[in-house]
Amino acid sequence: MSNATADGRVIELRPTTAQDAGPPPTTDELVERARRGELSAWTLLYRAHYAGVLRHLCSLVGSREQAEDLTQETFARAMVAIASYSHRAAFSTWLHGVALNVARNHWRAGDRAAKGQAQLRMIEATRELQRGAPDRAHQRRLRVEVLFSVLGELSDSLREAFTLRYIDGLTVDETAQRLDIEAGAVRVRAHRARQMVEQRLAQLGWSSAAGGGA
Repeated sequence: MSNATADGRVIELRPTTAQDAGPPPTTDELVERARRGELSAWTLLYRAHYAGVLRHLCSLVGSREQAEDLTQETFARAMVAIASYSHRAAFSTWLHGVALNVARNHWRAGDRAAKGQAQLRMIEATRELQRGAPDRAHQRRLRVEVLFSVLGELSDSLREAFTLRYIDGLTVDETAQRLDIEAGAVRVRAHRARQMVEQRLAQLGWSSAAGGGA
């Protein structure tokens, strides 16, 4: 398609292609633009990292519905706090740290009534498993429910170490970076948490599927 200017020159018009637009912006470039207040850059960061944050929070709280709410809260907090991001770690690591703090607040907000209800659900799920659940998918759901109820009995530090190592499957070094602690501390916490989880599950009549060394 062409068009003529007032002086008679002809200009060729064509649609803009992805090649014309150049390479996509890097994460660091998007972060800097977001820090300047560009909502379009924040939208791209949100799209790129939403699924990973959601998976992380699902593994921390054991409920997709709760994790979806906490994921929204994570991005809202990150948007406010992005000026504090120092580039010492990858943006994704920093963002997962924000998600971890959101999860910690979620755990601490649970009152005694909520913990009591979790205990009842754990007992009911355990009894149903012992009776024999009707199908494997339902059995898996019950096992997950029992496991996360047991994790709810741990301290925050032990729960985080167990979740990142044995549910998220991070290495010791990755877990240490995520929690901002030494690798040796990760090994100690993860080992202690696994012992406590296995002891509690044994009391309930079944054992943990989590394996591997700390």
